[in-house]
Parts: sequence; structure tokens; C-alpha cells
Amino acid sequence: MKAYLALTKNQLMLAFRDKQVLFFNYLFPLVFFFLFAVMLRAERGGAVITMIVTNVLVIGVLGNGFFGAGIRAVIEREQNILRRFKVAPITPVPILGASLTTGLLLFLPSIVLTFGLAHFIFAMALPARPLSVVVFLSVGALAFRAIGLIVAAVSNSVAESNVLVQILYMPMLFMSGAMFPASIMPRWVQTISQFIPSSYLVSGVQSIVTQSESIGANWKALVALVTTFAIGLFVATRLFRWEKEEKLKPGAKLWVAGVLLPFVALGVYQLRSNDQYVRNRVLWRQLQRDDEFLVKNAKVFVGDGRIVESGSVLVRHGKIARVFDGPSPELDGIKADVIEASGKTLMPGLIDVHVHIGAPGGAYDDFNELAKEHVAERALAQYLYSGITTVKSTGDQLDASIELRKRIVDGQLLGSEILLSGPLFTTEGGHGTEYFSWLAGPQKAQALEQFVRTPKNPDEARQQVDALKARGVDAIKAVLETGRTGRLFARYSCVFSS
Repeated sequence: MKAYLALTKNQLMLAFRDKQVLFFNYLFPLVFFFLFAVMLRAERGGAVITMIVTNVLVIGVLGNGFFGAGIRAVIEREQNILRRFKVAPITPVPILGASLTTGLLLFLPSIVLTFGLAHFIFAMALPARPLSVVVFLSVGALAFRAIGLIVAAVSNSVAESNVLVQILYMPMLFMSGAMFPASIMPRWVQTISQFIPSSYLVSGVQSIVTQSESIGANWKALVALVTTFAIGLFVATRLFRWEKEEKLKPGAKLWVAGVLLPFVALGVYQLRSNDQYVRNRVLWRQLQRDDEFLVKNAKVFVGDGRIVESGSVLVRHGKIARVFDGPSPELDGIKADVIEASGKTLMPGLIDVHVHIGAPGGAYDDFNELAKEHVAERALAQYLYSGITTVKSTGDQLDASIELRKRIVDGQLLGSEILLSGPLFTTEGGHGTEYFSWLAGPQKAQALEQFVRTPKNPDEARQQVDALKARGVDAIKAVLETGRTGRLFARYSCVFSS
């Protein structure tokens, strides 16, 4: 323990005297911070600055691991510094442990520095879960530091370690979402990124910072990072070399690939579950929703009935912040993108208060074909592109509608928002039950459970309403339709009241 503490203290002192270490740990990430800030106009705030912060921190983790450990250790071996430790005598464990601890301690101030700059310069709110942010980033820093130590162990020279570091660093930087949002990349790139460790570091940090998720909500990525750290430390200990004359077989470099096995397993899982792809889309949608823009010089139908012949509308964080009547306002005090809308009309989104999003609007000889059409998803997209931003579902399958509403709210799907009525309240033989008369047995019972409620008395009706409220429905629909000549429906003799 004394050797470990002494080495850690010594390495920290040397690090703060080394301009190269200070540059790559602090100045290099800040170059990206201010570069991204200028390119993406971080002064607008919202999710833009949040994305910049998380990406810069991930770049810092990668640099700390690959350049800080992957190259530094090789330099010390070539300068015969490690040979001197060998005659101390000392084992590789405290040396590697000191390197990991030093890397982590050097990285932690950059977390405070990055969030501090974002807060005081660009008015970014501090994370709601700061402990989760620090813990997740710390585990990530240790994991990538461990990978860097393996690179150092299998490299026979500084030049060779540089090559290995670049082979690992560049894909992890550009294909993980650390430089560009993963969701805007081609699908094949997103597929490959699911096998890249830094992808889970990016999405995990963004989820914790942007959506205030707990570290437990990102447990899969956390377990993979912890496993990588443990495997990396073990392998680095086994392959540790004191002198540059000690050569390893070329096959030893496969250990670098071996330490990535947890992410291979996680990538295979993600290919089956699609979770990471969905998470990327949600984060990208959140970024878009939090943007700020000004639509100017349009004819504006205001929600209170006024019509502005030529005006502008400021949208901030997904909501209309202000409507300007007359000339476009000066932009000095408004930090927003400008959308020129001369000759166009801007109006509030329409609301359709009676839709059935699961109805195909046609007839099918085989109802199994209906499931292949993605009717509800397509309908919601069509409504949105027609200017209908909200729909009220007045009779659709309960579980499917709740799941679809969640996907719209989360940003997984682009479509109109849903207000959900839930199952129809009717009576036996009433309107709503006829759609499943051709079914029998468990299949019919399941269909009726999803689509209708047939309470026998007021108490049962109250219980069913309470149960649906707990599921999150927005309204209750009761059916009193009698039908038509030749097709009459049973109906309640009275309306249940509370």
C-alpha cells in the first residue's frame, strides 16, 4: 500500500509539471468545447450546450485513457524508468494501480471545469443527478484507462503504441456520438457503434445529464464498463513488461480485442433488442425539441382568434414563447435560429377529437395482414404532416395505445400526440362488442379486454374507471348508440353516475 500511495503521489507531481499531460487533460478538451460552442451556437442554451458538455467529457475520457496510459507507459518503459522500479523490488500491481488512480484524479477536475464553464458562460443548468454523473464518468475513465494500459503492455515502441491508440481512438471518437449525434449517422454506422465502448459512455452520460436518469437506469452500460475495467486490469498485470528488451509475441495484441468482449456481448444484445438505436433517437429528438428558433414574416393565425398579417413567432424549448405583430424583432437579444416564412401562413396545430388510430380504413381478407401495416404509426405520421398535432383516440386497443403514446412522447416516433380514451364502456351486445363476434375462446376474451368494458353495476364501473385512470388514460368514453334499422345494439338503460 505504501508503494501504491508513493507512486500515486509521485505521478501526480510529475503530471502537473508535464505540459503535454496538462494539454491533453484540460486544454485539448476545452478546444473542442469552444469549437462546438461556436459551431452549434451554444448561447441558445437548452440541449445544445448539454450535448456539447457530454461530448467534451467523453473526449476527455478517451484522451485520458488512450494517450494518458496507452502511450505514457511505453515512454516510461523506453526511458528505463520501469527498470528502476523493478530493482526496488516492486510488483506491477501498485504501478498499474497508481496509473489508474492518477488518471482518474487528473480527469475529475475537468468534470467540474466543463460544467462550470457551461453554467457560467452559457447558463446551462447544473445536472439534477451530479453524483450519478461523476460515478458514471469515473467508471468510464477507469475502464478506458485499463484499455490504454493493455495497449501499452502489447506495444514494443512508442511508434507502435501510437498506431494502436489511433486505431482504437478514431472509431471511438467519430462513430460513438462523441463528435456528432449518433442518430444522424447512417444506420450501418449506428449498427457498428453498438459494439463500440464509447457509444455507451456517450449515451449514458447524455441520458443522466439531459433526461435526469439515475445511474441504475444505465446499468447495462455500467456493468460493461466495470467488466472492461476488471478484465483490462487483469490482462495488463499479466502482460506487464519492465524493460523494452522484453518482447511479446504478435498474438499478444489480441488481448486488446479480448478486453472489448463485454461490448461485443452488449452489441449482440442491442442488435436483438434495438434499445441503443431507440435511445439515440430519443436523445436526438430531445435535442431538437429544446432548440430555439424564430419564424418571421409569416401570416399568423393566433390561438386567441387574432390574425397577424405579417408577424413572427419565437419558439423556445418546444413551446411558443412569444408572437410578434409587425416587423421582425431585432435579434441582438434573441438567441435563436431564423426561419424565413414570407408568403407562408403559420397557425396553431389542429386537434382531431375523434379518431381510431388502429383502424386501417379498409377491408382485409386476412386480418393477419393488418398487423404488418403499422397502421397506427403511419396514421399518426400522416396526421402530423397534415397539420394535426394532437388526436384524441376514442376507441383503440389499450396496451398498444399506451405503448404508442409513450413512443411519441419519448421521441422514438414522429407523429401527433395522443389523448387516450381507453376501452369503450358499453353493455353486453352493445356497440363495440360486435367487432369481435367472429372470435371465440381466449382470443375473443383478450380482444374484449383491450377494447371494451361492460360493467354490470355502478360499483363495478367505478372500479374499472379507477383501474384505467391508474393506467394513464386521459378520458373515458361511454357508448349509448342504438344502431340502425337491421342492426340494433343493446344499450344501458341509464348512465352510471358517481
